[in-house]
Amino acid sequence: MNYFLYTIDSNMKIDLDSENEWGHFIDPDSFQIVEITDEVPQGSFVVIKEREYIEDIDRTVIQTTYGIIESNKFQPMNKRELSKFMSIACGIYILNFDKLPPKVMIEKQLKLDKPAQLAFIMSNRDTFHLKLEKSALEGGNPIEIINSIMENQDFTSTMYDREERWKIEYAKSSRSKCRTCDSNIEKGTVRLGEPHYYENHLNYRWHHEDCVFFQRLEKENIKGLDNLEDDDRKRIEEKLDV
Repeated sequence: MNYFLYTIDSNMKIDLDSENEWGHFIDPDSFQIVEITDEVPQGSFVVIKEREYIEDIDRTVIQTTYGIIESNKFQPMNKRELSKFMSIACGIYILNFDKLPPKVMIEKQLKLDKPAQLAFIMSNRDTFHLKLEKSALEGGNPIEIINSIMENQDFTSTMYDREERWKIEYAKSSRSKCRTCDSNIEKGTVRLGEPHYYENHLNYRWHHEDCVFFQRLEKENIKGLDNLEDDDRKRIEEKLDV
């Protein structure tokens, strides 16, 4: 990462290479997502992206850095560690406002005397998995508190009934663009779709077969394999088994 940091009063200033880097911070009190253009307040959760060309694989990839602004310093951490801080902030928000924070949804069905499994959907590519313990709710039972919130709203906040499997098929036309390399996917060739939701409607982000990192996928999480020609299906299954 090429960004550099310095402090102004009690805030941290993050300068980014605007051409190859961009980022956002999340206000822990409101869960509002703000683009980083100048100063970042203390306590903010930070996500910085960098576009990087990898010569060995002849591909441009997006690297992500996570962290928090604490004691006038940027404290980098992995996504799981940052999610723990977000879980604490989420509990405080629920107690203060008697509702879920913006962009937070119930990821798995609630169970009695078990932590609530929530998700903060920052974007289609950045979802933070939050675990809400009783301790984050001052000893309150997560299922009782969240069910009470759900009863008082007229929209759904659940994710567990959503499609999470990737989709594989032959491209029906040459109009769709690969979300990895940004070039068109030729009609009749194998394409893989990553599910995402916009305003609660299921859509797919399509990728060339050669642009997919198969090591992060599992066979049971891909639908449509049985609809491929035998040679194509076997080739994909071999990639999944590596």
